[in-house]
Amino acid sequence: MIQALQTLGLNEKSARVYMATLALGTSSVKNIAAKCELKRPTVYVHLEEMLKTGFIHKITIGKKEFYQALSPKAVENRLEENVSSFKKQIHELELLQQAEQGRPGVIVFEGEKGLNHMYEEIKKTKELIFWSDLSSVEKIFPDAYRKINQATLDNKIFTREIIADTPDARASSKRWSITAGEYYVSRLASGPIFNDNVIFDNVICFFRLQEFNLFVVRIEDVTIATTMKTMFEMAWRSAKPFLPK
Repeated sequence: MIQALQTLGLNEKSARVYMATLALGTSSVKNIAAKCELKRPTVYVHLEEMLKTGFIHKITIGKKEFYQALSPKAVENRLEENVSSFKKQIHELELLQQAEQGRPGVIVFEGEKGLNHMYEEIKKTKELIFWSDLSSVEKIFPDAYRKINQATLDNKIFTREIIADTPDARASSKRWSITAGEYYVSRLASGPIFNDNVIFDNVICFFRLQEFNLFVVRIEDVTIATTMKTMFEMAWRSAKPFLPK
């Protein structure tokens, strides 16, 4: 058990003090020291350190001070919260690393949760450039389709889209336009388009939308995004208008 506690950041003596306090319940330093077979001054040092990290609580009764260990389940819950909090910062940390190393920020999000995370991000921009089979988005992610569609109107996100020239994609584009109104215009591709692809700010996303194979590759780099925007503009000029501005 000592080794298990050490993986949580406790040293060997702190682990012994924690285990003794846990076994005794609410107890004095004297009893804790006797239980873990350490000198009282040493126990004080480790108790104070664990008070700072939250492994130990101090309770004052009258003029006496007692100590109580955080329960193993509470420790587990706190660690899970810390991991969850860290996961939320992974994207920013990866971008920091990549910026320092002079490389584009590339992240792959997998599954429905990952794709929805990406769709939430694109709702915060001011301009969206898509080339997609819009019907596949509407079919597989109807909720995301509706939320982003509404966001284009609510947040005044000007959206241009080159869509696959299929009856289903045309129908989805018309439904999108009903909500987005003046903030949406689409044109028809001269060849097949699969999945969903978008450019916003300095980010390009390539989605893979299949029922059991869902992921998105997010690339953040100003030179790549600028180049892709130039290529989109070339394709836009040659594409056949479908829904006029």
